Amino acid sequence: MKNIKNIMRNRYKFIGLAFVATSMLLINGCETTDLSVQPDPNFLNPAQADVDFFLNAIQIKVANLHSGTEGRAENGLAQFGMEPVRIQHGFGPTYRENYDPGDFDQIWDDAYSGVLIDIRTMNPVAEEGGRFTHIAIGQILEAYVITNLVDLFGDVPYSEAARGEEGIFNPIVDSGASIYEAADQLLVTAIGNLQKSEIALPTNDLFYGGDEEKWIKAANTMRLKLAVQSRLVNTAESAATINSLVGGGQLILDFADDMQFQWGTNNAAPDSRHPYFDANYDGAGPSSDFYTCNYFMDLMANQYNNVDPRIRYYFYRQQSDYSGADVITKECVTDVSIPSWWADFPQYCLVPATNGYNGLWGRNHLDDDGIPPDDAFRTLHGVYPIGGPFDDDSFRLVSGSAAVSEGLAGAGISPFLLAANTNLMLAEAALTLSTAGDARTYLEAGVRQSIEKVAAFGASLAVGSGFEATPAIIDAHIANILSAYDTADATGKLRIIAEQVFIASWCNGMEAYNTYRRTGQPDNLTPAFVVENPGPFLRSMWYPQGASDNNTNIKQKANPDTPVFWDTNPPGFVN
Repeated sequence: MKNIKNIMRNRYKFIGLAFVATSMLLINGCETTDLSVQPDPNFLNPAQADVDFFLNAIQIKVANLHSGTEGRAENGLAQFGMEPVRIQHGFGPTYRENYDPGDFDQIWDDAYSGVLIDIRTMNPVAEEGGRFTHIAIGQILEAYVITNLVDLFGDVPYSEAARGEEGIFNPIVDSGASIYEAADQLLVTAIGNLQKSEIALPTNDLFYGGDEEKWIKAANTMRLKLAVQSRLVNTAESAATINSLVGGGQLILDFADDMQFQWGTNNAAPDSRHPYFDANYDGAGPSSDFYTCNYFMDLMANQYNNVDPRIRYYFYRQQSDYSGADVITKECVTDVSIPSWWADFPQYCLVPATNGYNGLWGRNHLDDDGIPPDDAFRTLHGVYPIGGPFDDDSFRLVSGSAAVSEGLAGAGISPFLLAANTNLMLAEAALTLSTAGDARTYLEAGVRQSIEKVAAFGASLAVGSGFEATPAIIDAHIANILSAYDTADATGKLRIIAEQVFIASWCNGMEAYNTYRRTGQPDNLTPAFVVENPGPFLRSMWYPQGASDNNTNIKQKANPDTPVFWDTNPPGFVN
């Protein structure tokens, strides 16, 4: 059972953040991990509540589920997705030890006791007032949350979840396949609700400003995602759904329609900045467990004969060289003894400057060593998407009190559904299912949408630096990718698509994690750093400790290698 004091502290943080976004107080009940709702004298009850307050509370909580919370109290879906696939560093040294079941308690509790209960509580108020767009947004966000829980854990409670007022304190576990089917129908219902007439739209929709057409595109894109995700188990049905959605023409295919949450710049009372900005620029140096994986930085710096144009927007390098490094700051810098299983991987310990882009300092996959005094060397997150600084070759040591004002001061975004990923999903589907459209065309569109979105987001900092992503630079990089695609076999083509999914999914890690488990690509990820055999890959995560301890219907996994329902690939398919 969660400590009540912690619950209330989190409540007050949510209230303050919503005040910044809406200039109103959130109205919320105090929830507990048994999924029941307890009355709280500090908050209005549902009969007194304004449906707009509920909607904003739900949207903020979903943003925190995606990106975690400031102060690193919760990782969020994005980081849990990035770490297994070598985008963000995970400690290890084996997959079994990469996480503890307790690491997932907060995200589980926020999903069930937070988002789902708030949606269930909002709906009667919205229905009474005929506020169909509020209901639809809640349905879309519910589908997003519950399917991500399936993708992360496998089979989870849904049909009996958030029904504590009915006396259901141990909800049954539903199959992932049945949850996907229910979520797809929920999205269809949401689209219907968005097409109904109503008196008033949401006064402060934090994603799309009440634009119903954009919400319809988001719902359809989410349906596309479920279809692509399920293609191994429902091949014909997935292909038919994908073709129908492509033919319908209402998908997120341009970054102007991207579903994203905008963070603010307030750094106290409450902290409204992107949670990753807080982890990188809190004034005392980067958070101890926050490293970008060397594989990912190498992929962007050295995959082609020119550097990826997004790299200066994604990362900020504090050093131009490592001459000041020693055995204390990073042991393998001075004591280089490359193990046999790393022989074919040039980024052992440090990212090479093959294309002349030096100063990238991260950690390798499943390196469980302690945290050295390397704050001055560590490559930090940049302007996209967390609102940090643009890398203009200034190589400044970014720490101390001034760090909180770096770049956009934390006014970043949480990327949920991006046009880049839509196009790349369609590229995968066209290549593997022969669905409508040309895979190469979709690949080009996906990469272009990603780069242009990133460049537009960081334009205010990059302009005039001499390092901005110009149209000529973008065209040249895309030409390199397409040239490699044209000469690759089918496996190589899928690898190139998956690599671009990884890059486009920076700080949106579930997209990359799902792609890797579904396709097995990229099939050249760096190995474990400490041991040659780290054990079976994380085909799903541990059930949260609180869930397995308190719900008699949830049995903890013997090992976090159980595939989710849509992953029918053989054992050892990914590593």
